[in-house]
Amino acid sequence: MQGRPVPRVRDFAEPRQGLDALAAWLACAAHDEAASIHAFRALGCELAALGAPPELLARVEAAELDEVRHAASVSALARSVGAEVFAPEVAAVPARTLLAIAVENAVEGCVRETWAALVAAHQARWAAHPAVRSVYRTIAADEARHAELAWAIDSWLSGQLDADGRARVVQARRTAADALAAHLATATDAPELAALGLPAARVAAELFAGLDSALGSGRRGEGVRPASP
Repeated sequence: MQGRPVPRVRDFAEPRQGLDALAAWLACAAHDEAASIHAFRALGCELAALGAPPELLARVEAAELDEVRHAASVSALARSVGAEVFAPEVAAVPARTLLAIAVENAVEGCVRETWAALVAAHQARWAAHPAVRSVYRTIAADEARHAELAWAIDSWLSGQLDADGRARVVQARRTAADALAAHLATATDAPELAALGLPAARVAAELFAGLDSALGSGRRGEGVRPASP
């Protein structure tokens, strides 16, 4: 999953029949980047309703614009290899509680978006085609800022929660990190996707191990660099 998922998206990216693995991966990635536009737009509205500071809201709006660019760039890559890109289908949902927003931000932002930034940085270095490296160089830088934003949102929302709510957010973040670590520990290599610069299974597990202690303690990792495959 690229970018930040959102429950308002009713459909989720699935590999399209008739495409090779590389084209299918890019089509899914383009779909997910487009879904992230809606995610940040909805998050901005929710945070504004909660009285979040203008500086935080401005960063969310900037992240939404980043995702517009990501969707366009990855869609172009997908179409260049013969994939058709499908727009996400979005549905309205009831307003969420502050705790629900904080839990989702901890899981999708602090854990998964931080990991996505690291994977994108690896792709920016190791993808076979210069166009892919160029696109993911920009995405990696943007996703790193989005991960920083997630931790800033986490800090602000935690200040609005009681001790029990804060504990539930920390536990959700830890559970998400453990689940991701378990997934990476059992993942297998996909040689057909190597040209995209995605880390091999062993490298992915090592990359996440270097990030895990920071995630578990609730602090953002600093100076993360992609490892050699």
